[in-house]
Amino acid sequence: MNKTASCSGNMASSPGIPISMARVGDKGTVVSISGREETKRFLAGLGFTPGTEVKAVSEASGNVILDVKGSKIAIDRKMASKILFCPES
Repeated sequence: MNKTASCSGNMASSPGIPISMARVGDKGTVVSISGREETKRFLAGLGFTPGTEVKAVSEASGNVILDVKGSKIAIDRKMASKILFCPES
């Protein structure tokens, strides 16, 4: 599960940006998950896998609420920083 993709277009082969930096309403595609194997498995279990579309829905009390595969998932900013994604242009 160590595959990584990259963003194309404006970012010229960028490995993506942490989804913790997304603004409410931003959409994009997960390109990779960083961190320990345990963290990667946890996030994969929630649906955060490379190629998955994700949208930032809201922020509340230091948490980021994301829509992934039709489900709303709240994770803290530290965990969200492990998810790298390519925002839609």
